[in-house]
Amino acid sequence: MKSYVISVCIAAVIASLADILAPREHQKYIRVLLGFLILTVILSPLPNVKKIKFEPLENQTAENTKILSDSISEKLKENVEADICGRIKGEFGIICDANVLLDIDDEHKIRGVKMIELSKKIPESAAERLKEVYGCDRIEYKVK
Repeated sequence: MKSYVISVCIAAVIASLADILAPREHQKYIRVLLGFLILTVILSPLPNVKKIKFEPLENQTAENTKILSDSISEKLKENVEADICGRIKGEFGIICDANVLLDIDDEHKIRGVKMIELSKKIPESAAERLKEVYGCDRIEYKVK
């Protein structure tokens, strides 16, 4: 990159000197030739661009979609966990942490909640309410 900048500067200096030293009747022609010279120097790195390999856009799009989908799934998981904790606290006055296992299909679409894991044992009525609201069959307890 450094040598490229130096060569452009040298070409500009040579062009300026040639323009100053050229006789008036030939200046038009000299400027055209020097313009071509400067363009040639500026465009000289273009043949090296062929060596750059570009990944197909489909691969990048698929990877970006998967990353975005995973990010959305994780954010939804966090929101469901926070909602469960808030519901248990609001309806039953119990403070506990929740961890959920989401049912995600091959197209990264969330189909529902498979399992809820709670940090405290809750009454059966609270467990039934969670099963009803979130449509899951399993509630497990991981008492710390």
